[in-house]
Amino acid sequence: MASKAAAIAERKRVLRILIIDSDLDDVRRVREHLAAGGDFVTHAARTVDEARTLLDGGLFDVALVDSGIWTSQGSDLARHLRERRNDVAVVLLTSDENERDALPALKLGAHDFISKSHLEEGGQLILRIEGAYDENRSLRRRDTMVRWLEREARTDHLTGLYNRHAFDERLREACQKAREERRPVTLVMVDICGTRIVNEVHGHDIGDDMIRRAALGIARCIRGADTAARIGGDDFGIIIPDGDLALGRLIARRIAQEIERLNSSEWLDQVPVTLTLGVASGVSCEPGELFAAADQQLSDHKTVRPMISVLRMHEESNGPFVA
Repeated sequence: MASKAAAIAERKRVLRILIIDSDLDDVRRVREHLAAGGDFVTHAARTVDEARTLLDGGLFDVALVDSGIWTSQGSDLARHLRERRNDVAVVLLTSDENERDALPALKLGAHDFISKSHLEEGGQLILRIEGAYDENRSLRRRDTMVRWLEREARTDHLTGLYNRHAFDERLREACQKAREERRPVTLVMVDICGTRIVNEVHGHDIGDDMIRRAALGIARCIRGADTAARIGGDDFGIIIPDGDLALGRLIARRIAQEIERLNSSEWLDQVPVTLTLGVASGVSCEPGELFAAADQQLSDHKTVRPMISVLRMHEESNGPFVA
């Protein structure tokens, strides 16, 4: 009963309409029909520039656009609506009886159309407006759900970072771009030390908390362009596009220093987090080569404290540099 009442209330909401038409008589007729047939608040614009200004400055649910404006300048207006106001549904006001003539205009992104010669037919205009509004809302809800599902499929639920699937995809893309542009890509591998013992002694909840805290420290130390992912139980990978070995070493040290700071301050009463890090960088290398090089560095530093005080470098032919 409550859901039905909510649906009725939603249907009776006042819709905000922007009429985009250079013919003042047509604007007047549309306003008269809307005033007589339902709850609408209307504004009008005679040009695309006026429409963009109103769209940016106000809240609208539906744009009623003269098909002549839409087809002659529609690419600019359609782009503006798509990129900045995709919450606004579009109904075209055509002057033609031939519906096929409206199809190209619909392909620009309009949701529906109605001939101006049909404005006198009672509630046709209102039905088209409400239908376009409902369709646009449904499409946006679907798009939101799709984006949410895509994000869920690429997210590690324990840490909120990317998961292994997303990491592998990003690493392939970064290596391909590095080869094409002859610019470096760097990979930092991070391993949390002692999680197995912590799980055995304190329980898996404490072990999971260590992993979450390590992820938090890592996320604080990377750039916006970098990709941090949980790639195993207690392993993380950080992809640094367009970053050389020196930058990778800098970010690795930054992570180590941040974790040490947190251990001695915010995490003082919790099981400390200890990390091992490996860094590799390359230009013309395959994802597997870069991963193996960084992983090897990780193995070599297993006995070293998280601050990478011992760094060694060598260059493999056509492969990644490591540190």
